[in-house]
Amino acid sequence: MTDLIDEDELPKTIPSKRWRTLALTTTQFVPPIISIGCAMAVGYFAYAVSNQKPPADIAALAVSILKSSDASPEMRDWAADALGIQTDIPMPAKSIRQQ
Repeated sequence: MTDLIDEDELPKTIPSKRWRTLALTTTQFVPPIISIGCAMAVGYFAYAVSNQKPPADIAALAVSILKSSDASPEMRDWAADALGIQTDIPMPAKSIRQQ
């Protein structure tokens, strides 16, 4: 035969206890998920901004400054930086050969 379980022996679920458990679980897992999402968004925008090409009018101005013979060194540095040209890399003189 089957034993009948008395209803008084079963633990009663209290709605407030369920909500409290849900709230505690939420407070443990939601902040790290938000942090990771924000870090990914910041990384994406930093990548997009740092790899953005200069507008055509700035590029044209920078090229004209570099072609100009009377441009100051500061203007040449700005133009090279605007075009993304690295000028701080030394070039050994022995690599250039006359033919």
